[in-house]
Parts: sequence; structure tokens; C-alpha cells
Amino acid sequence: MKEERVSIYQRASVWGIPFGLYLSCMGVASVFADWFPPLSVILLILLACTPLVVYYYQRRMFIEEDGFSEYAALWMLGIMLFILGSVLASFIMYLVIQYGRPDFIYDQARGALEAYSAMPEMRDSEFLRVLQLMVDERRLPAPIEMVFNVFWFITFGGCVTSALTALVARRRLK
Repeated sequence: MKEERVSIYQRASVWGIPFGLYLSCMGVASVFADWFPPLSVILLILLACTPLVVYYYQRRMFIEEDGFSEYAALWMLGIMLFILGSVLASFIMYLVIQYGRPDFIYDQARGALEAYSAMPEMRDSEFLRVLQLMVDERRLPAPIEMVFNVFWFITFGGCVTSALTALVARRRLK
């Protein structure tokens, strides 16, 4: 009897949920890190461990397929994990920013204004004037716009990360 192979997309759809929750933890930590500074350390740890998490899933697929996974398949698994995980993380991030901390974007802009205003070389810059104007007139991006930008950033970063981790995940089975 012939054994059915599990497709990359089936694996990614199952493994994308815990990976999306992992990405969501990073997002929530980044939103609240200025209120609770230890979250910055947690965020850095999660960020540094992201390639290890992707490697784990790629290596798991490689082992489950008895070492016959091609590089392209492992890379595609990583890309799909990041895309599906980013969808879940983006939804959670939108809820957190929209309802949990609605002034997050403006708080960050005000913090940037304070930091740049303290620099003598930036005090009379056009950048500060434009940023102040954007804050005063409430012209900064809406939460949904920011979340879409973060989605694409995570997806692109995931493509690059997956390419590198797929190389390591293909090492020989013992």
C-alpha cells in the first residue's frame, strides 16, 4: 500500500498557527515594551530565536520525509510558515493596537520627536518640522496600515531567514 505524503501546505497550515502565536508574542512585546522595559529583553530573545524555530520546523519535515526533502521544499515551508504566521500575528496585532493601545503610533512619534529634539544637529531639521506637523494634524498611519506594512516586512524577512535555515536543515541524517 502506498503511503500518502503530507504536502508542504498542509504542514504549514498546521504549524503556522503556533508560529503565528510566536510572532504575535513578539508583536505584543514590542507594543508594550516602552511601558514595561523587561519586555524589550523578551522581545530580543524571541527575535534571536526565530531562525531556530523555523529551523525546527524545516528539520522536522526533513526527518519525517526520511531525508528526501529538497532545499526548495524546505525553503517553501519556511516561506509559508512566515506568511500564515504573519496573517495570524497581523490580526492579533491589529486588535492590540486598535483596541488595547490606540495611541501607540502617536506615542512612538512623540518619543521620536523628544529624542531628536534633544540632538543639537537635529533641532532645526526639516524632518522634525514635518514629523511634528504629522503628529499635530493626526496624519500618521492608521493601525491597519501599520499592520499591513509589518506583515510585508515579516514575510520578506521570513523569505531570507527560511533560505538560510533550509540550508542547515538539510544536513545528513544519522
